[in-house]
Amino acid sequence: MKRFVSIFLRLLISGVLLVLLFREHDLFADIVPRLRALLTNWPWTLAGVTFAFLTLFLTAVRWHIILRGQVPDLPFSIVMRTEIISAFFNISSVGVVGGDTYKIMSLSRRLPGQTMPVSVSLVLDHLTGLISVAFLFSVCMMARASHWNEVGPDLRMLITGYAMYVGGALVGLFLSWLSFKPSLLAWGLRTFPRTMGNPRLAALIARLTRVHEVFERLWKRTLSAMVVSIGMHVTFFMSFYCGLRAVGGAAPVLDVLTAMPIVDAAASLPVSISGLGVRERTFEALLAGLANVPEAVGVSASLAGWIFNLFWGIVGGVMFLRAKHTAIIQPEAQCA
Repeated sequence: MKRFVSIFLRLLISGVLLVLLFREHDLFADIVPRLRALLTNWPWTLAGVTFAFLTLFLTAVRWHIILRGQVPDLPFSIVMRTEIISAFFNISSVGVVGGDTYKIMSLSRRLPGQTMPVSVSLVLDHLTGLISVAFLFSVCMMARASHWNEVGPDLRMLITGYAMYVGGALVGLFLSWLSFKPSLLAWGLRTFPRTMGNPRLAALIARLTRVHEVFERLWKRTLSAMVVSIGMHVTFFMSFYCGLRAVGGAAPVLDVLTAMPIVDAAASLPVSISGLGVRERTFEALLAGLANVPEAVGVSASLAGWIFNLFWGIVGGVMFLRAKHTAIIQPEAQCA
């Protein structure tokens, strides 16, 4: 019951936000003509689709770097295919089953008994993403520090809030890493034997100890993955810059790169379907404040960037359905 309520609320929030957006900016007068420009400005559209593919490719490279620390013989082609299909679940999922769930299920079937390493690799994969996007955002903010006084109070509050969110996440990550150290956990077990000796808590401690050991063993690979992750975020953000140019808008690349970490964080919140509505409103506000982009253009550009990434999600869906169909007909062919 709770799952259906969650799905209904997310559908409702996305629907309400889109209705409000299209009431403020007429869908057929302000948005559709700009989206039609995707065909006219096809070089920017092609560039946006290409950047969206590069994002998937670099995401697969990042994950593969970490995975090979635990599964050395895993071919990159399998990881790449899994990444493309997971894009379909990321855009289509309205419940709890998303891209990460598919990744774990897919590789666990191929690698029996390796569910834990695969899950830990995904945790590391996301952590490298957090650190790299924080680094990229910091660089962009320093690059445009001289223009900080030109930012309005509302936008300044939004940017400051995101900076505090990312900074707090990094501090929490560091404290978590310290608290997972086996020596500290062993001290806690000696000092608080009744509490730490609880069977359920003991099982959790053993799991955290294993995760920490993996972190320490793969730290060099994690650093390499962070470098790749920076490139991955740049290509993802550039797909939305291409979306802006494809719908007839213009803004400095630096402003788009500064806005996109906040936009992506807002769209990732589990309050809407595929970030629809939340992404467009945040993109609209940030580009209007940073680069004076007309609001209707900002909404159209956000939708265009989403469409570029949606394209590869659809490709992943086709790959998934074909693979499922092949798995169904193969036994029949063998019986024949």
